[in-house]
Amino acid sequence: MKKLILLLLVTVAACTACHGEAQVPTHAAANAGATDTDSAAPPSARVAMALAPLDVDPVAVGLAGIEHLCDASLARAESLLAGIRAMTSKPDAELTWETTLGKFDYAKAALGNAGDFPALMAVAHPDAAVRQSAKACEPKIDAFETSMWLDEALANVVKRYAAKSEPLSTPKKRFLERVLREFRRNGLELDEKGRARLRELNEELTKLGQDFEANVAASRLIVEALPNELVGLPNEWLAAHKPGANGKIEISTDYPDYFPVITYAKNRKLALRLFKQFENRAADKNVDIIEKILVLRSEKAKLLGYPTWADYVLQERMAKSPKAVAEFLEGLRKHLAKKSEAELKEFRAMHVLLGGKRNDVLPPSERLYLEDQVRQAKYGVDSKEISQYFEVSRVKKGLLEITSKMFGIQFRPAPSLPTWHPDVEAMEVTDANNQLLGRFYFDLYPREGKYKHAAVFGIRDTVKMSDGSRLFPIAAIECNFPKPGGAAPALMTHHDAVTFFHEFGHVLHHVLSTSELSTFAGTNVARDFVESPSQLLEEWAWSKEVLDLFARHYESGKAMPEKLYASLVRSRSFGRALATERQLFLAALDQAYHTRQPQNGKSIDSTRVLAEINNAYTAFQYVEGTHFQASFGHLIGYDAGYYGYQWALSIAQDLFTRFKKEGMMNSKTAAEFRAAVLEPGGSDDESKLVEHFLGRPPNDAAYKAFLLE
Repeated sequence: MKKLILLLLVTVAACTACHGEAQVPTHAAANAGATDTDSAAPPSARVAMALAPLDVDPVAVGLAGIEHLCDASLARAESLLAGIRAMTSKPDAELTWETTLGKFDYAKAALGNAGDFPALMAVAHPDAAVRQSAKACEPKIDAFETSMWLDEALANVVKRYAAKSEPLSTPKKRFLERVLREFRRNGLELDEKGRARLRELNEELTKLGQDFEANVAASRLIVEALPNELVGLPNEWLAAHKPGANGKIEISTDYPDYFPVITYAKNRKLALRLFKQFENRAADKNVDIIEKILVLRSEKAKLLGYPTWADYVLQERMAKSPKAVAEFLEGLRKHLAKKSEAELKEFRAMHVLLGGKRNDVLPPSERLYLEDQVRQAKYGVDSKEISQYFEVSRVKKGLLEITSKMFGIQFRPAPSLPTWHPDVEAMEVTDANNQLLGRFYFDLYPREGKYKHAAVFGIRDTVKMSDGSRLFPIAAIECNFPKPGGAAPALMTHHDAVTFFHEFGHVLHHVLSTSELSTFAGTNVARDFVESPSQLLEEWAWSKEVLDLFARHYESGKAMPEKLYASLVRSRSFGRALATERQLFLAALDQAYHTRQPQNGKSIDSTRVLAEINNAYTAFQYVEGTHFQASFGHLIGYDAGYYGYQWALSIAQDLFTRFKKEGMMNSKTAAEFRAAVLEPGGSDDESKLVEHFLGRPPNDAAYKAFLLE
């Protein structure tokens, strides 16, 4: 039940009572239509404890007892499913939406309450013991869901209701079709031996996936450098990194350390040394783990009647098949070929100008550095100078003000709410009438043991209750930006600012949802569509009109000069072809891992395939001895789905055509986007949502033009 949205997959006052048990009240009003019927459940499925209400606050209850939140919410889900099973002996006339599929959707909401906040705490809580405790929930949920989809009594009631062919709204019809399909996709038609093996596979895959992610989160490798080896680094970075007793500066593989060194350090041997460490995070454990996962996924796919894991996964996506994905990726590679070649020529010329040789093999550690050097030489862009206009607190304030104006909403701090670390800030979202729409948490700064990438985690989905009220949604935005309040100003790169806008697009998608069903709430859309709203919002971080609202020099408070902004925009498309090539490499690697068949139960050599796909798709050659796959988190959360970033970008660029024409701060256009795309979530086919907003079927013309700008 893990729910997170990654930019690239990607990564509180410590509560001393976190291991305690909080009493969870049962709210009758909040659970109208969600009757407690545990007695109808098989004895093995009963949970002898209080049932968490559907309107449980997962943060408050979870911080008091993370396992209790999980167990009590699972008990609520079981009671709802038991209510459906109880209809087995009832006549067809009593099989209604409310007594069958309505309860099923509430059960899925309860499952979200059980697992989403624990999934976040497993990678974000500062206490390692709590992180470990939170990990105990996912296997329970996966076991629960495995049993749910193998439950013949449950399936028979749903099938009987479906046979009545009652007229349903589009979301309800869509949900019914999905439930029937999921029973088939999750093994209901298997024999007992097959079901037993499926349970084993699901349990093992859950554990291995958790171990993989925990290993990445825990991996923090170090290189040491003398101060004279760090020429080129921003003064602010140097001020925050003092030499130790041995006279050397410690550089970690955490993002705020890694990317400045890779991008700016003149000492490229040091950069390569750090790159090798970065690419080998968790390699000692995770190479074996991912290869085991690939074997088990392949076995599970075949058990369920699919040729490969990619075939199984993509059936539920807009792309539908590995063949469509392969054609999509190859088409993009060809589309970009000439521009990639031209960019590489400029990169190589700069490499020679800086003292390299024409025939040198360029490792991937050189891409961002050479790109930055060419930008400065060709466009006058100094990314260190640009970062002086992106102090973290000011960017955050500007982002809130901009989206408030666009969507007619307000943001207010909620300091009385509990959080999992002092750095975490609770925020409430209200409408023009001060009615609460949702809540989210800013968790923006790195710390030991925390998720290493940028992502939004759902904590609670919205759903329309049977009494007509709406359960407000909750999310958390997890990032690793420089932290304010230190000796040096907390300056973001412009890339960081774009990332911030991107992730906040996911927050808006989640908290502005008005879906009737929790199954389709917010970001519960096809995975190859989910990035579209967030990729769209990235464009606001490139607009002078928008930047002037918040991008101010951290000392003078002045807006970015027109000349500097113009050079930034002129340089934007430079390097895009090579950067997109890297994204195509990642997507192709993901597909290769999930379409190539293990032989005799043995995994493909994931490192050999990594080198092969890297060298086929990018101009920057694989570095021997590195194991990027060991920290490629998308292999767990976006397995066989990484192509979706480019697929969704095509949609985002199409959506942007209206804002380009009508104005980026046009509240009417934003309101129509909110109503057509953000509020419905997955309540209708994603292509139809886009068509509703654009007034025409979607196409890739804007995307292809964008790639060649």
